[in-house]
Amino acid sequence: MNNKFVLVPVDLLKNLKDLAKGTEYEDDIRKVLDSREAIESHDITKLPKTAVVKRVIDGDTVELFNSTVLRYVGMTAPETGEPFEKESTEANRNLVEGKEIKLEYDNYTSDKFGRILAYPIIDGKNISIELVRKGMAELVIYQKRKPFIHQVQLLEAQEEAKQNKIGIWKK
Repeated sequence: MNNKFVLVPVDLLKNLKDLAKGTEYEDDIRKVLDSREAIESHDITKLPKTAVVKRVIDGDTVELFNSTVLRYVGMTAPETGEPFEKESTEANRNLVEGKEIKLEYDNYTSDKFGRILAYPIIDGKNISIELVRKGMAELVIYQKRKPFIHQVQLLEAQEEAKQNKIGIWKK
């Protein structure tokens, strides 16, 4: 079976919790609901500080072993069907899949889809910045919001990729 990423409303999971008792899904649903409490409360002390990447969803999103979905902060990678989507996803996979990452949080800890927002760090290397530097993602700047903690480094990495005409900047 091909495992596709699907967003499921939290209320639906809460309703399925009792039905899942005693099944192979009980533990996964419990983990997701437990992590949701921390995400919804924006209580950074309850959010994971480290995690192992279970699988890469795309160039800027991964699923952690506790079933939490992590969306990288400060950048966006090509979406399904866009140029460099496969290359971006593969670059992300090579950097993080199966590895333990440190999670560094910014001013915003979750998005409207219930994903946690953080910078994945491996061996002191910020993966968001690395993907932007390789031309596999681009910097995102939101007007009327606080700047990202690593916005300057992300901008420098993007300028480097543009100058080198690599990845999404090949033209």
